[in-house]
Amino acid sequence: MALPPSFVTGTQTAGFVPTLNAPLQDRLRKSSFRGAFLHMGIALADLTQIAEDPDRDSPFSVPFGGANLDLEMAVFSLAKIAAMFAAFRLRERVRLAAAAVGSAAKNADEMVEKIASEWKPLVSAKISKPPQDFPDLKHIFDFGPASPWIPKFKDGGRDWKALTPFHESATAATLEFMDRMRLMIRFSDNLAAGSCVRDIGFQYMNGALADDGFSRGGLNGILWLGGDYGFKRVSPIMGAPDWDHGQGATWVRANAKGIASFLTFVWTNRLVKQDPSASGEMRDILLERPGVGFGTNLRNSTPNVVRAWSKVGLGSNISEGVIIQCNTGSGLIRYAGVGLGGSDRQVMKELAGIFFDVIKALH
Repeated sequence: MALPPSFVTGTQTAGFVPTLNAPLQDRLRKSSFRGAFLHMGIALADLTQIAEDPDRDSPFSVPFGGANLDLEMAVFSLAKIAAMFAAFRLRERVRLAAAAVGSAAKNADEMVEKIASEWKPLVSAKISKPPQDFPDLKHIFDFGPASPWIPKFKDGGRDWKALTPFHESATAATLEFMDRMRLMIRFSDNLAAGSCVRDIGFQYMNGALADDGFSRGGLNGILWLGGDYGFKRVSPIMGAPDWDHGQGATWVRANAKGIASFLTFVWTNRLVKQDPSASGEMRDILLERPGVGFGTNLRNSTPNVVRAWSKVGLGSNISEGVIIQCNTGSGLIRYAGVGLGGSDRQVMKELAGIFFDVIKALH
């Protein structure tokens, strides 16, 4: 019995139309921080006219602009969104495979074994780098007691306040998968992130990103995560992308086009296009909440913010990807903004103002 494949080849693009290039470039060039901007990856996508829950099959035209869009760099914890995407893509593929197994399996263990036996040869060798791992399906999903084996993320049901004590605690990795994923994104917890990465597997995570166009030569820019944030210090990590062997190669890698595409797909319900609920669930995890995690520099430096969905990467530089909705006084505007490789908070504050001015002028 042939099962639905573990990966699907994505052909969609974010629908970017470069009408924001000229006004964005003009403001970057006139800024007193223009020297810093020359070394950053910058992207801006206007989402104002796209409703929060649009029909994912609708064609989208997204006004867009950027600088150094294809410049790859280390983005540190911002790359954790790769693990979140892969988890939802895996759920969608496992749902189809489990349905195909159906009553041919007597219990969930037998059903998982049937999926693993067919998928493992391809998944474990998808990327031409070790480790040759495979998702721990039983650690990620509950399947119920009988066919039709609908996979659901294992979830301890902790609300955001209840997750707070687990941040930077050795017990973070003991939580159920969905709790760890929330902790990974909103609190940027490294142990939770590393445990999610190891459950999903490097091969599946980066293989799914590549097939969805987030790889060298892909349609949607670069997003790569080849490490586990120190979770298993004695176990091998995948490391830098297989196309990059240079001195600056890192295992947390992206470019501005990749992050902007990711955020635009999340907003338009197309990141896991075959699963109508996935993008909305990811938005809920990305949504900033008072007293939970931390706010971004881009969000905190933007006037009249109503809501923001974000992820930050902090290391030798600052990288951020945000969707911001704010009130201009005459109406709401909404946009995805990306700044990779910012040297300090003042640079990011200046970039936030530029993004706001460009979108406000458009509307």
